[in-house]
Amino acid sequence: MERLFVNPGSAALILIDAQPFFFDLMYGPREPVLARQEHLLLLADQFGIPCIATFEHPVERNGWLPERLERVFPADGRRFVKHTFNLCREPEIRRAVVGLGVEQIIVAGAETDVCILQSVLGLIEMGYQVFFVEDCLFTAEPNDGPALRRMERAGATPLTYKTLHYELKGSVDAESFHLSWNRRHGGERLFTSPYDLPASDRHAMAVKIPRG
Repeated sequence: MERLFVNPGSAALILIDAQPFFFDLMYGPREPVLARQEHLLLLADQFGIPCIATFEHPVERNGWLPERLERVFPADGRRFVKHTFNLCREPEIRRAVVGLGVEQIIVAGAETDVCILQSVLGLIEMGYQVFFVEDCLFTAEPNDGPALRRMERAGATPLTYKTLHYELKGSVDAESFHLSWNRRHGGERLFTSPYDLPASDRHAMAVKIPRG
C-alpha cells in the first residue's frame, strides 16, 4: 500500500536538468522557481534525503547547476549526464536510483512537459511512488497543464514546496529551518520561510503576461 505522506527515511530527491540553458528558455519569471529549488535542496539535506541531479547532454551548451543551486547541493549528492529524456532509460542512472533503496521519489527540475513527464512515467513504471513538486518545475511551454494532468493520472502525486516543507517539519515546536540554514551560510538572510518566498502563481501569471 502506498504511503499518503512523504517518508524522509524512504524517499529520494531527483533534480532533473535544472541547467542554465533551460532557465534561459523558461516561460515566466525565474526567481520563484529558482528560490524554491534552492530551498528544496536544503530541505532534502536537512532530512538526509538522498539527492540525484541529472544534466542533459551536451553540458557544454546546457551547463551544470546555477551557482545558487550548486552552493546548496548536498555534499553526498550524485550527478549524472543523460542523453535520453526519460532518465530511467539511462542504465547508469537507473542503477543509481535502484541503489538508493527507497520507495518514494520526489521530482523537481525541467522541462515539465519533456524530461520531467517522461522520467515521472518511467519511475512509476519502475514501481516508485512519485511526488512532483509543481512549483519547482518549469518549461519553455506556456501550457504545461496536459503534462501535469498526465503525470497525476498515471499515479504521481502533486505537491508544492510549502506543502513538503511543513509535511516534513511536522510540528510548530521544531525550529524554523531557514534560521539554521542562514547560520550555516554565514549568517546572511539568504533563506526564508515558505511564506516569504517570491510569489509563484503560474496560472495567474499566464493570464497577465501578453503573448503576441
